[in-house]
Amino acid sequence: MSPDTSAVPSTDAPSRDLTQRGITQKGLFRCFLIVGVTGFGGVLPVFVHEVVRKRAWLDQEEFTELLAVCQVLPGPNIVNMSMVLGMRTCGLSGAFVSVLGLLLLPVILVLALGTLYAGFSHLPAVEGAVRAIAAAAAGLLIAITARLFWPQRANPVAIGIGLLVLIGIAWFRMPLIWVLGVLGPVSIALTWWRRRAHG
Repeated sequence: MSPDTSAVPSTDAPSRDLTQRGITQKGLFRCFLIVGVTGFGGVLPVFVHEVVRKRAWLDQEEFTELLAVCQVLPGPNIVNMSMVLGMRTCGLSGAFVSVLGLLLLPVILVLALGTLYAGFSHLPAVEGAVRAIAAAAAGLLIAITARLFWPQRANPVAIGIGLLVLIGIAWFRMPLIWVLGVLGPVSIALTWWRRRAHG
């Protein structure tokens, strides 16, 4: 599928200033409308496809930075990401249309499907479908995590911090806020030291 050339600048090395990449409010709304309505079981992989691969609004490094910032903010990651991207490209109106596009159709669909599920949730076929969707969502999450980690595979700080986060949350069942509060500053300090030491 060819990129949306109307949203991609003509230079080979795009500016870090997102306002210079030709991203419009209409483009933001259309993009996040697609992300919201097609992100069944997990919106993040669809966000990557639409924003990074298809439209090339962000590169992989910029996406990872955006995700890292939005993960420490309160609220759902994808809502935070759509708001921050919209704000950085088109200001307050960009943030508004991004969140509107992201949530408009999903809210309508969830209300309709929730009404149907309440009436048919006791059926074995419906229970099986819900389990299958949960498994697909887990698979999508694993895939996007692996894709985010791959560029950092040679970074010992990323590997070490990642393992400590995994052990703390999955093995010791520590609250996420504790893990972020302790390992976040450690990760920042180690990354700063590593860049100073190795250039």
